[in-house]
Amino acid sequence: MKIEKLAEDKIKITITIDDLQARNIDLYSFVYNSPESQDLFWDVMNEAEKEYGFNVDDSMIYVEASTSGSGNFTFIVTKTKEKPVVKFNTSKQARDVIKLKRKKIPYFIKNGLYKFENFDDVCAFCKTADINSILDTKLYSYNNNYYLKAGMIPATSILEYADIEKSSSLMESRLLEYGNLIIESDVVNTINNFFNKKKRKRKV
Repeated sequence: MKIEKLAEDKIKITITIDDLQARNIDLYSFVYNSPESQDLFWDVMNEAEKEYGFNVDDSMIYVEASTSGSGNFTFIVTKTKEKPVVKFNTSKQARDVIKLKRKKIPYFIKNGLYKFENFDDVCAFCKTADINSILDTKLYSYNNNYYLKAGMIPATSILEYADIEKSSSLMESRLLEYGNLIIESDVVNTINNFFNKKKRKRKV
């Protein structure tokens, strides 16, 4: 586990597979923001406060997550007094409440690739997705599965419908060479406009 201070209001956290195994946290539980991953997150934030004075009391924070080919996770944590895309109270008292109630801290994954088993799952995800939190999307089909490439997406929203591709760079190369690009951009809106529209009632 590694913590780097990028600015007065920003730190970078790298968590390895070994770090997760030491806590008996599997990859998907971690990405899905389980109570155990929440405890790990706050432990790291406490270390950042001790090491760099990165105090998030009475601040709102914005968390961006990305994965590497080796399975490591990188988090960019930014604190702000302004209204962020994701906001919550992070006072010490609120931390205790969060841990007791096991509330999840949402975060975003950057440049992820997600595998859907069928097109119905793609439609179901798009129907419930927050379009304002999803950026730079493409949809491919390959070997009877569907793959969504997203520049930014909330971690917990998509994992109910799809799996994260661990070797995303390798699979993306396969998709570019052998897959079919179905939707080039704005996947959620496109799916909703063409496949998730409510059927109009016929006039009697």
